Amino acid sequence: MPPREEFPTKGLEGALSNDIGWHFGTLVPNARGSIVCKLCGKVVKGGITRLKEHIAHKTGNVAPCPNVTGVIRESMMNVLKESNTKKIDKKRRKDEFLSQLTEEEDEHEGFIDEVSAIRQATRESIQSQHEWHKREEFRRSTGGWDNIYEEGRSSHGSAREHNRERTSKSILVATEVGQGVKLPTPYEVSDVYLESEYQRVHDWVNVLKTHWKELGATLMCDGWTNNLNQMHIINFLVYCSKGTIFWKSVDVSSVRSRDAEFYYRLLDSVVEEIGENYIVQIVADNEAAMKAAGKKLMLKRQHLYWTSCAAHCLDLCLEDIGKKPSVAKVLDEAKKVTCFIYNHIWTVDLMKKNLKNQNGESKSQGLLMKPKKLFWEKIFGKKPMTS
Repeated sequence: MPPREEFPTKGLEGALSNDIGWHFGTLVPNARGSIVCKLCGKVVKGGITRLKEHIAHKTGNVAPCPNVTGVIRESMMNVLKESNTKKIDKKRRKDEFLSQLTEEEDEHEGFIDEVSAIRQATRESIQSQHEWHKREEFRRSTGGWDNIYEEGRSSHGSAREHNRERTSKSILVATEVGQGVKLPTPYEVSDVYLESEYQRVHDWVNVLKTHWKELGATLMCDGWTNNLNQMHIINFLVYCSKGTIFWKSVDVSSVRSRDAEFYYRLLDSVVEEIGENYIVQIVADNEAAMKAAGKKLMLKRQHLYWTSCAAHCLDLCLEDIGKKPSVAKVLDEAKKVTCFIYNHIWTVDLMKKNLKNQNGESKSQGLLMKPKKLFWEKIFGKKPMTS
């Protein structure tokens, strides 16, 4: 293999994907699958793979590039060979899974004719290309990352709601596929589907990075402590108008002094890791050390702003309101009522029955919103101010 000093070793930053081929081509606007070769100016149709064949002088599908050097041409040919080897290996693993399914069925000979007929129908169904795609769709729906979080969602409530939607969809897909379909094995989840899910998430993050570069992104910092083992975790998420992604978690349980200098170094390292040109704002809680770290970071990175978390500010306001004697009394009474309801099954059923309207929808939100004025009148002894 020739030296690769002239050949790139990683993907082009900001490209549509991490493919090495984007170093040698530019996507043609409003022309699906058309790419302009940077070396000779030829418009290659058929996507990034055709462009790499054009660079590598691989005959059969596209004309060779006349301006490519020998080093780049041979290096690109090796890239294509490696990619082809991976595809062959992936196909081999899928064929093994089909073979295992057939062998498992053949082990159970001697059953009644009806069972044999069902087994034969199952084998033919799985071998069908249409049913194969259906099977893969079902297994991805039960083994992929979509079963945990939807793109752009990050809260636990959204995840639980989305899980219910995904469960219903998985059941529908399973009924369409029919008999003979099994859930993915641990090996498939951790090897076969993990690779495809990783690439899917990676491509999605690359798409988001184009929006980060254009409009900027917000780095959100959220810390929490596990009450069982006192483990302190800091989560980092990146938000833009197109969605939110989880970036990383940092376990800081072993750090004795989580002062301003510690938070400053941590935030600075995360900004550097993501890319300073992407982050324009950091949102964190109102802890004194975190505020000091944010101000220090703004001095180092002039284009970046630190902002206090609105939810944390509201929590602090509500905590102070809850310390007011009249409010504390109402809260104590509400806690007693809540404990009584949830400690008795019949009261829980009665509450669910009375908190639904004629359409079966919950009207608890309306119950909370309607007495708003009465609530503030009871707390402060006067009507709320109106503008």
